[in-house]
This record gives sequence, C-alpha cells and structure tokens, in this order.
Amino acid sequence: MEGDAVHRAAARLSTLAGATVTRAEFRNHLAGADLRGATLDATKAHGKHLLTRFTDGRTLHSHLRMDGSWTIVRKHRPDGRPALPRHLLPNLRVAITLDDGRSLVGLGVPVTDLLATRDEHRVVGHLGPDVLAGQPTATQDAFDLDEALARLGKDPARPVVETLLDQRGVAGFGNLWAVELCFLRGLHPWRPVGDVELEPLLALGRKMIRHSLEHNTGMTTTGVKRKGQNHWVTGRSNRPCYRCGTLVRFRPATGAPYAREVWWCPSCQPGQDERRGERARTAHR
Repeated sequence: MEGDAVHRAAARLSTLAGATVTRAEFRNHLAGADLRGATLDATKAHGKHLLTRFTDGRTLHSHLRMDGSWTIVRKHRPDGRPALPRHLLPNLRVAITLDDGRSLVGLGVPVTDLLATRDEHRVVGHLGPDVLAGQPTATQDAFDLDEALARLGKDPARPVVETLLDQRGVAGFGNLWAVELCFLRGLHPWRPVGDVELEPLLALGRKMIRHSLEHNTGMTTTGVKRKGQNHWVTGRSNRPCYRCGTLVRFRPATGAPYAREVWWCPSCQPGQDERRGERARTAHR
C-alpha cells in the first residue's frame, strides 16, 4: 500500500479521537489485550505505518501491507459486536467498540503491535523521513530534506528503483510511485542512484504523492482517471509508451528484497544496452 493511502486512513481514524473503548477483540497474537476505558487520541501515519494513540499512553501500531484495511462500522449486533457481512468475518483481525456507537475494525491487517507511546521508535525509528511530511503538526513531523538526501545516497551503486522502495531511505513510496517516478525523470530503473540527481527526483515524488493525497486521485500519474490510462508505464507491458510509442517492458519480481515488478520504456528510460545500441545506430548512419 502506498503512503498516500495510509495517510488517508490516518485522517479517517483520527475522526474517532475522544471516543472511549467499551470492548476490544483481537484475533491475532494480541488476543486478550484489554483496552477498555482507554480513550482514542489522533492516529499518525509515518510512511506505510499507522500509529493509533490512546490517551493512557499506549499506541496501537499497524501496517496494512498490500491487503489490510481499517474501517469504521456504525451498525452492531445485539451482543455489541460490529455487524459485518458474513464474507468478511474470516478477515476480521481487530474490532474495537467505542462509546459513541462506532467501532474500529481491522480487516486482514497483517501487523499489529500494542506498545507504550514513548516506545514508538521501536517500530518506526528505522524509517527515513516521511515523504508526505511538511510543516510539523500534532500528528505529523517536519520533512528533513538533508536527512532524506543523505539516506537515499548512502549506497551509490544501488539501483534507483530499489532505493526508492527501501523505507529506510524515505518512507511512503510504494512500487507504483517508484516505477512512475523513474519514467517521469527518464531514469532507467536500475541506474545506480549515485548517478541520479536526487533532489529534483524527490521533489517531483513529494509533489505527486501530495497531490494524490489532497485530491484523492487514486494514485493517477498521467492526469487521466480512466482505468488503463491512469499510469504511464505501470501495468502496461507490451503496450505503446504514451510518449514515444515504444513497447513498454516488464520485469517480474525476483523475490529479493526490494526487487518488485518493474515496468519501463526502453526509449524514454534507456539503460546501458539501449544507449550502446543507439550509439551504434548513429555511427552507421
């Protein structure tokens, strides 16, 4: 899940602030944890992590990964549990019922931890600056550009697409943003990050993901919302590039860390092989 979607979830969960827990059910390793009487405070997003804070000094940390979700339920069964469609029940991981008639429900949430708020650094302290951070607020830190650039450039030989995906550099870019940013900056995805102008790359990425968050565009990168036309290269293997008509290429995920599915245009984003071929064609003209 991309950082803008996680920040939207944080804003939605923050609307529960001030409500008090009347019952809590965990269907995971937190089974038996007692939240009764705890009052919800704001929920903060850092990259792809959510930190739901309680006024008693505890935090519920969660990571949605690809398929998890938090939803607010207003209908309840006679026993007080949130009323969910039967087909969703196998995915229920967390159900927190509140005194205002609402429940916070986690479906398929793969990572949850309950810890002291003062110990949040244990779960997010390794992350780089959040790409969606701006001016500091009660639930958001300031964005540290110098720290972000230093982290991104720490391993100059590393491919740029993998660097963008590693949340220890900057937090919030998922595979879609990394792939689309490489296209828009004309970068071969496996170009060494040490050969990349990082500041304009990061500025463009922050501008795009901020626009997606503020306008709820569904992570559209072309400006077109129509499915199939909303991304420059992502999901468009063997289809013509919108800029030059060259067929978009695709490399599947390899299973190695940060080696996700990658799409790119070999003409707009030439690697060494494409540049070598172009030089050879030019020499024979």
